[in-house]
Amino acid sequence: MISSTVISVDKQVVGFCLDVDFFAKVKNKIDREMFDRELKDIYDTIVYSHTKYAKTLTKSELSGIYNDRNPAVPDSARKRIQDVIAELDDKPTDNDELHLDLVNNLWLRDRARQIGEKALEIFTGENEEFGELRRLIDAVEDGRMSDKTTYTIVDKDLSQLLEEEAGVSDFPFHFNLIQENLKGMDRGNLGIIFARPEVGKTTFCCFLASSYIKQKFKVTYWANEEPAGKIKLRIIQSYFELTRDEMVMQKASLLERYRVEIEPYLTIMDSVGTSIEEVDDYAKLNKPDIMFCDQLDKFRISGQYNRGDERLKETYVTAREIAKRNQLLIWAVSQASYDAHDRQFIDYSMLDNSRTGKAGEADVIIGIGKTGSSEVDNVMRHICISKNKNNGWHGMINAQIDVHRGVYY
Repeated sequence: MISSTVISVDKQVVGFCLDVDFFAKVKNKIDREMFDRELKDIYDTIVYSHTKYAKTLTKSELSGIYNDRNPAVPDSARKRIQDVIAELDDKPTDNDELHLDLVNNLWLRDRARQIGEKALEIFTGENEEFGELRRLIDAVEDGRMSDKTTYTIVDKDLSQLLEEEAGVSDFPFHFNLIQENLKGMDRGNLGIIFARPEVGKTTFCCFLASSYIKQKFKVTYWANEEPAGKIKLRIIQSYFELTRDEMVMQKASLLERYRVEIEPYLTIMDSVGTSIEEVDDYAKLNKPDIMFCDQLDKFRISGQYNRGDERLKETYVTAREIAKRNQLLIWAVSQASYDAHDRQFIDYSMLDNSRTGKAGEADVIIGIGKTGSSEVDNVMRHICISKNKNNGWHGMINAQIDVHRGVYY
């Protein structure tokens, strides 16, 4: 008489882990909390054995090691462990693809359990924190089998690395003096643009956004400082390099150009009260090339923070992660502290709330300085590069601003 036993997925996975080579592939993707009761103790024994002996185990060896490590376990519990070990599949793992799929299925099942438990806590009012629930869901959507496997191995050779370093940046500046020195920005970068109020940082951002649109990049501008409609008009104005009166006079001819040249590439978001997690969701779904967050400091972020500086730092850490994960460029817009008042060169120590550590998350920081109030002073601006991880250049570029046309030159 032939009998057959259906082995559960969790027992199959634990059995596969007897093979030391297979265990090495999945050890960072498996957590003991995936298993029930006796399987937790058995998996702990496998981890101990592979760490100490670095060899494939038989079921007999596993049983002996468990007994040796657990001499005080009651006989009834020991028998249950031995019965489970006897049911494990210790055949050679000659089909890694199938077995890895089973590990992934087990992980998905466990992650679904965690998501359900966390959602229930929120539903019942036991927990009001959505951040952990979002993190669990994001891990599933990203296909990560564990929070331990968020890394990727860089396998590019020296030739590829040197070619990339010498190559053209993903997002060149159309402002020649900046491009000559800074060389542009890349996907995954986080940049900060800051200045004192009424100096011209929004004009600079709109000018920069319009230059990206001219290069056919998809730009999303999150506005929580100035009315979003005004931001959109200022970007369009900067694109055409016309005053508002000139745009009104040329409205008929500009409308068609707007529909063809600007509308497909520009999205403006009225983002008062928006959370940084919503920005992440939008980026995943819509895949823009570049996003402006004006001002990033004002975005909400889930979590409980004892101090405002902790919240701000985490906001900038999250923004950097969004840029890297979605392979886009983010420009964070921020105020400058009073230390930057009436100064030509301003550096990132003059960022508002500079002690939050937000400057440490940026690849490039651009400050805009202004001095005096004469007619000449009112059109002069000083573009200051005080942090530049892309190519290391630091310095100041003198420029003029035409606020009526929304351009720097």
